[in-house]
Amino acid sequence: MTPRRIDEVAVAQFPMVQHAQEVGWTPLEPKVATAKRGDRDGAFFRDELKVAIRRFNPWLTPDAVRSVVERIEATPPTVEGNRQMLGWMRGERQWYDETERRQRFVRLIDFDEPNANVLHVTWEWSIKPPARRRGARADLMFVVNGLPVAIVEHKNPKQADAIERGLNQLKRYEAGTPELMGSAQLFNVTHMLDYWYGVTWNLSRRFMARWKESPGDKGKRGFEDSYRFAVQSFFEPTDFLRTLRDWILFYVEDGETRKTVLRQHQRRAATRVVERCAESKKRRGLVWHTQGSGKTFTLLTAARLLLQDRERFQAPTVIVVVDRIDLEGQIREWVERLLGEMQQQDIAVHQAGSKAELAELLRTDRRGLILSMIHKFEGLDRDANTRDNVFVFIDEAHRSVARDLGTYLMGAVPNATIVGFTGTPIAKTEHGRGTFKIFGADDEKGYLHKYTIAESIEDETTLPIRHVMAPSETTVPAEQLDDEFFALAAADGVTDVDELNKVLDSAVGLRAFLTADDRVDKVAAYVARHFRENVQPLGYKAFLVGVNREACAKYKRALDKLLPPEWTVPVYTENPDDVVKRPPVAEHQLSHEQEDEARLMFKKAGENPRILVVTDKLLTGFDAPLLYCMYLDKPMRDHVLLQAIARVNRPHVDPDTGVRKRIGLVVDFVGVLQALEKALRFDSADVSGIVEGIDVLLGEFRGKLTQAEAKYLAPAVDGAADAWLEQRVYEQLRDPSARNEFFECYKEIEALMEILSPAEELREHLDSYKLLAGLYAATRAAYAPRVDYVADLAAKTRVMIQQSAVTEGLGHAPRAVTFDLKTVDALRDGPERDEAKVFNLLRGMRREIDDNAELAAVLLPLQERAERVQQDLEARKISSMEAIDLLAGLAKEKEAARAAAEESGLSPKAFGVYWDLRNESSMAGTATSAGEVARRVDDLLGRFPNARHSEEERRLLRGHLYSPLLDLTVGDRKRLVDRIMDLVLGTSDDDG
Repeated sequence: MTPRRIDEVAVAQFPMVQHAQEVGWTPLEPKVATAKRGDRDGAFFRDELKVAIRRFNPWLTPDAVRSVVERIEATPPTVEGNRQMLGWMRGERQWYDETERRQRFVRLIDFDEPNANVLHVTWEWSIKPPARRRGARADLMFVVNGLPVAIVEHKNPKQADAIERGLNQLKRYEAGTPELMGSAQLFNVTHMLDYWYGVTWNLSRRFMARWKESPGDKGKRGFEDSYRFAVQSFFEPTDFLRTLRDWILFYVEDGETRKTVLRQHQRRAATRVVERCAESKKRRGLVWHTQGSGKTFTLLTAARLLLQDRERFQAPTVIVVVDRIDLEGQIREWVERLLGEMQQQDIAVHQAGSKAELAELLRTDRRGLILSMIHKFEGLDRDANTRDNVFVFIDEAHRSVARDLGTYLMGAVPNATIVGFTGTPIAKTEHGRGTFKIFGADDEKGYLHKYTIAESIEDETTLPIRHVMAPSETTVPAEQLDDEFFALAAADGVTDVDELNKVLDSAVGLRAFLTADDRVDKVAAYVARHFRENVQPLGYKAFLVGVNREACAKYKRALDKLLPPEWTVPVYTENPDDVVKRPPVAEHQLSHEQEDEARLMFKKAGENPRILVVTDKLLTGFDAPLLYCMYLDKPMRDHVLLQAIARVNRPHVDPDTGVRKRIGLVVDFVGVLQALEKALRFDSADVSGIVEGIDVLLGEFRGKLTQAEAKYLAPAVDGAADAWLEQRVYEQLRDPSARNEFFECYKEIEALMEILSPAEELREHLDSYKLLAGLYAATRAAYAPRVDYVADLAAKTRVMIQQSAVTEGLGHAPRAVTFDLKTVDALRDGPERDEAKVFNLLRGMRREIDDNAELAAVLLPLQERAERVQQDLEARKISSMEAIDLLAGLAKEKEAARAAAEESGLSPKAFGVYWDLRNESSMAGTATSAGEVARRVDDLLGRFPNARHSEEERRLLRGHLYSPLLDLTVGDRKRLVDRIMDLVLGTSDDDG
């Protein structure tokens, strides 16, 4: 298995096969794998699956085994079908046992004994779907007992955007050839230097995760060892099978079925929670996973693992405790969808709708899952249930056990194991220390598992948050904030919005300042301008957080004068008294249906609303990746502040452009972020780096731009702009590695500019930045495969360039010239640089192929040779004049082929068949000739003109194509018929 060339095949694909083989996977050559599938339209290894079903389910009759396989085979290649496939793999699907006359679960995989399974890895897994869709070919496929479980896409490590290219390839598979993704549950995207994973049917960059397992100290190993370790730790059979069984989740959000996989910090936490529940002496635990890192999925997965392991935990009761109505609704939906299938496994799910219902559930010793709000424990009898296999998981534990509620809970279930989950660190207050005492006593460091803000940002699970102060005429005076907020809030930790509002109710003067009409108008004017200039061009959305509902209503009226009214929607709690006592507030109240619609549309790009005006609602638990900017006009501190600003830290990747959201932005009208030591009373290590001034980015921008100026923007010796541009594009950036380095450099600077612009501090750098952007656009266009390529400039940059009077280099756009001998000869003595002539000719050839798809069989081999000329030129193996000479030879061949096509009298498609088969070795020494086959193809295409769209005509065409090939072997006949069908109907594989 020797590497063939220095690219993704040599560097990543074959080494991965070898690394997987070392941990127990058996390699299969593509031909063998295809045969085991029954050709390219087969989705899995049918015989392997039958053997596994018989081995693990001896009670099934041969007919039943056949029927199970057919049922699996009929599963549709959709996200719902993929969920069904995972159910089969996990042994959650049932079949009727004719002997015992009952339904029984069918096992396809032995998760307890990995060696009992047959594990294969194969490469170039090609699928040819029915009808007229193109096929596809995956780089690698991992197969368990005949079922594909993981698809891998490798990319060349020399490509700057290799990971994005790999992900986009998977998206094309899902859209064009979903059969390739029907069974596979996981994917890997790698270029050896970086190793990412995720789940199929959720191919958003946001939901990918970097695999973090690595051997030892980074400084003491090569990247080859790191790659090998990553592959082997991901695909180690025991852990990999556990991923299939335990860590993949399907759920419903916004009415759509979605899928995710727990990341490594979530897996470790869930495992530790289960281990703690199995201990007899330790009965408490605290899990801190920072906001936005999937805490609720971790909690519910741990609950599911306990409930499914009836034997170990002796039919346990798991109580999930929340402390707010809106959280209960959110978790209830997830429970119904995420854990709903547990009921099919005889695991009951109960909701305690009242204190009396909760008391009854505990008194009658109900097993399964109980969902309850914390206040329903108030006044509950002591020793309501004394079993020791009761497990209580408390969401937002830092506030759920406040006052006497924790005492009631612990008294009601005195022998229970209680685990608290929190999204914020524990505050350095009496209340915070109390939380540590309650949950952290059994662990030396106070936490059962901890996933900090810094770790989350490093893993790209969440984004860093940057803040900027609003204009001084709108901000709260520091003395007033100290006297009327920090002083009042200092007595105890502020753990939720209700406690915060009580503090603000006492701050009469501060509240009056924040809601004054003239100030509201000034803040609204600033918000409207800032949103138009800084947020809207990026395609993102914003929150405006007012001090109370009256402020929200005022802001809505003020913003409607400055922005389209449909852009803004206030979302706050309703009160029947508002109609009489507060008519302006009542005017903007939403019904439940309207609020649900506003929440849903806010999450959609390009849809209204674009700004939500809030005060209490949506500041916890609301996950909207498009939310980029928060205009903070409500004093906050401690947990409430962290939870609120964390709304903007969700990663987002534009599905069309691939542009990533880099930060979350907070515009502070209050001043709390300038007084972080007062506002966030946590251990400094726990909140380090969560909120920094945006001036940090300004310094980073200046530094990177200065380096780019020195490397790429040195002035031309003779001062001629065209000569300067051509020297940069075709000399300095000719090598692909140099171009990729430049592209990465530019994109980092562009991302910072997009965030910072418009800003007065950027004025002195605009000329250099515009020149750099022009060089980027010209370089991308010069080496682009299409002549009509438009450089992927970001939104603000594109406007800046378009509005600029002088766009150095942009007017010097590359062109495509006719690819023929006459043009090549004319170019030789032209004024352009020789390198530019080569690339103009190559673009001309690509355009000709695009315009003459029917002659692809003639032109594509020439293009492949032309691409090699380009590669040799870029690698400086040949000179520009040598490249032109080689292209002249190709142009001569092209003209000869065209002349032959005209003389043949064949249609373009039939001639393409002749040209492709003219040197076919299997025809040598037989009566079969390429010309005869081509003439037969011409006749058949006339008889079956709708073969591309008609299944019946396509079947007849294929059948008739065998007749002119009867002198060949059966294998050669089938191979050539497939090839001809691909040529004339355009159904060839997409090799990715």
